[in-house]
Amino acid sequence: MAGEETFRTRVDPVLVTMPDRCRIAARVYGPEDAPPVLFVAGGDGGMLQWRGLIPELCVDAGELESFAEAGCTASLAADLRVAAFDGRGTGWSSRSHGVCATTAAAAADVLALAAALFGRRFHLVGHGLGGAAALQVALAGARLVSSLTLISSTAGGEAMTPPGQTFFEVRATLADALEALEDDGDSAGVGVDLEELAGFVRRDVELGFTPGFVAAHPGLIDRLAAEALHDLVGELELARHGASGTTAAAGRGEQFATHDVAGRLDEVAAPTLVVCGSEDVVLPPGNAQALAGRIPGARLVTLEAGHMVTIERAADVAASVRAHVLMHP
Repeated sequence: MAGEETFRTRVDPVLVTMPDRCRIAARVYGPEDAPPVLFVAGGDGGMLQWRGLIPELCVDAGELESFAEAGCTASLAADLRVAAFDGRGTGWSSRSHGVCATTAAAAADVLALAAALFGRRFHLVGHGLGGAAALQVALAGARLVSSLTLISSTAGGEAMTPPGQTFFEVRATLADALEALEDDGDSAGVGVDLEELAGFVRRDVELGFTPGFVAAHPGLIDRLAAEALHDLVGELELARHGASGTTAAAGRGEQFATHDVAGRLDEVAAPTLVVCGSEDVVLPPGNAQALAGRIPGARLVTLEAGHMVTIERAADVAASVRAHVLMHP
């Protein structure tokens, strides 16, 4: 996988206009006549989260090599028609139309995107909050969803197993640092500088993986942390220059706080695969167990990994997703 000669240039993003005129950026790969699969990201809501399963999303040969060294070499685009997208307010998508503050709103975007990109029944794969939105899609547009895969996700409500204490401590430290920078308008004099902030961000990124993976792949963790820092600083800069409205991060927080379909899981009709990491401290495996136990006929796959099982155990996740999709054409 290493070297310029093996790098395949990313396709240009497709810009899909939503009913409210917001433009959502997506990238599509794979044979046109293959089963269509839409990937819905959690976390920052960006399509780059799917590089573990769709290496074509990598921006250059160096990035491709970093992911390949971590075992992310098999692309689901080889025999599936796959699409990933940037949620509102992230990446290439519009920032002028606000963000999705509920998983139901995110689901409406997913349905509109699938109609524009595929125009037919499709398979749906969601990670984290993306899985929460995918659940809403499966409930609202059941006849359109050929199969559902939920990765490191949750039903919310009384079925939710909360994150571990370390998660809350790391997030609180990061939030305090960001608030200090935002209030001051300049990093000088507030006891937090960009180097220190970078350390907090890296620790936050590390939460998504097992300690063994972090130790074995420091270069990839550095890359992911640098991307996360860039996005955070970018949002701060927008705020300083007068950008108004809810940030993408705040919108995701609101989604997380209000998501609750625990009482409707028995209504999910799509064949469902649930995947989780046994060492996930962001959304512990109890969430996946609740999903698999309450969705009729759902199958649970537990892998030794953290929240970002799509990277840490990319080959295994890719194989499971591919088999599930092809089993339910």
